[in-house]
Amino acid sequence: MWRWQNLIIVLTSAPRPGLPPAVLTGLDASTGQPRWRLPIGGSVEGSSPTADGGLAISIWSNLGDGALDVVDLSSGQVRWTVPIHSDADPPVAVGDGAVLYAANSQLTSYDDRTGQVRWTETLSALPGGADEVVWQAAAGLLYLTGSVEQAGGQAVQVLLGISAADGRKRWRVVLRFTGIRAPPESLDPYAPGLMSFTTSYYSGGTSQDELDPATGRIRWKVVSPYPAIATPTGIVTAPGPYHITMRDTLTGQTRWNARLTRGWLPLVAGPWPTSWALPVFPAGSLLVVRTASQDGPDLLAAFRMSDGHRTWQITIPGRLTAPLSAVPGGMLVYTVIAQRIVAP
Repeated sequence: MWRWQNLIIVLTSAPRPGLPPAVLTGLDASTGQPRWRLPIGGSVEGSSPTADGGLAISIWSNLGDGALDVVDLSSGQVRWTVPIHSDADPPVAVGDGAVLYAANSQLTSYDDRTGQVRWTETLSALPGGADEVVWQAAAGLLYLTGSVEQAGGQAVQVLLGISAADGRKRWRVVLRFTGIRAPPESLDPYAPGLMSFTTSYYSGGTSQDELDPATGRIRWKVVSPYPAIATPTGIVTAPGPYHITMRDTLTGQTRWNARLTRGWLPLVAGPWPTSWALPVFPAGSLLVVRTASQDGPDLLAAFRMSDGHRTWQITIPGRLTAPLSAVPGGMLVYTVIAQRIVAP
């Protein structure tokens, strides 16, 4: 779902071939009534909203052909469409008024209003083809990952920093893995001056490289049982289930450590057995941490993000079943399974 002005835009897609094709629907945000409806002639393999109220989507039909469309979210009208051909389903990226798409070892930037080609770049650094590239656009750069075959037939994983303005490659970093290769979704912009890439999963947790977007140089590394998360104050890591640590975003230096009265049961954040998410939630100037035990109720404890001081702690009547969320007015919302005892 996407929000644009007074509309909620919903994409419904068939879970398997043979069912009706995908449909994009614009709903009135106040009443839920449909304002427009756009059938999609195929399955949507990638989508990303533009800053001016468009939605870029890559579409594939059962016949093996495809199209890259930009839909105006106000009216449901297609601004422009171009045919695309690829053996894989690369995602779509947007940024700086452009829609970027990679296929068959070529990266193309389209104007998001007109569909005119701004520039094209051959991805010679990725001889295996751009079809397996996964990317993320942030701070004027396009970050692409892919495999490069070296002498002797050994493949290595590389990360490219490409200018979103002209397509020129700024830098290339070879990623070293110590365990199971991480999924490409682990590429995350933490701050204007930092990009995080999870380089490996292993039996003890994860290893994340924090890179300088300007140069591609690794500024510092996080090795932790749990993936680090970003907050407005810094990056939170955990050396174990009874501690949290706030680190400086750009240097990795520890700002403060806090010990929890109880440990936590991490939330599963991905398909990997060791892909655990820290149960922490940034809320204004506070960091709310969920702790739990195998045989007792959950606790919520709040720490000041500036210095790690504990400000409050409450007991939750049940077990949390989902991550925390926030609503306007300074309210935290949580979902629990209530514990009931039934007499025989």
